[in-house]
Amino acid sequence: MKQQYEQQDNQYSSEQTAIIRQEPAQQTCAGLAKNRVISKYGMTEQEWAIYDAAVSIGLLTLRTAFPTQARNYSDREHDMLTAVWLEMFAEVKPDVLHEAIMRFIATDRKGFFPPPGLVMGCVEDIQREREWQETEKRMKEHAVYLREIQRRIDNGENCSTCKFCVHREVKDKWDSRKTEMGLFCQNPESYKYEGDYGYGTAASILCDYYEPRPQLQEKNETESEADLIERD
Repeated sequence: MKQQYEQQDNQYSSEQTAIIRQEPAQQTCAGLAKNRVISKYGMTEQEWAIYDAAVSIGLLTLRTAFPTQARNYSDREHDMLTAVWLEMFAEVKPDVLHEAIMRFIATDRKGFFPPPGLVMGCVEDIQREREWQETEKRMKEHAVYLREIQRRIDNGENCSTCKFCVHREVKDKWDSRKTEMGLFCQNPESYKYEGDYGYGTAASILCDYYEPRPQLQEKNETESEADLIERD
């Protein structure tokens, strides 16, 4: 553990020395931040370019919205500001970051250039809203799916009319002297597969592998033809 901290101290001391000496561009705060972010999150150069552009545009937008403070920043302060933002928002999607910055600008009443934490608060609000929207969307889609399944069951599309399910007598599970009719799914791919064992599938179940029995299909086709003849 001590060795690990010593290595980290050496890393940061070398970075600080590079900054103080004002070594080439790749040794600026933003350049060092880039190396850390790419190493930590395993970004490709293309992903980094997209993310770097999003942060740069976001900071430019804020500097435009809060010009009084931003115009007093030195080049070193701009470089450090960029480095801080690059590391703070590395896990935030570019479109979420943009929306968070615009939301902050629209709702701020104090007129001060925001610290990253205030924008991160907007990011978290947006992420919660999007998660809820996705959950609500899935719930609505599932409700539609359940209504459609129930409609098909009400129309007779269930295990009792499926070609993969067989009817046979089985012993009553409460009284072995009595028998009752059971449905047993014979399709191994179905989640209702029963084979020759179990208590049988329910007549009110409709699985993804439903197919009508041949005689039932022929009956439905005959009824459809009869309906057409009557209409003619």
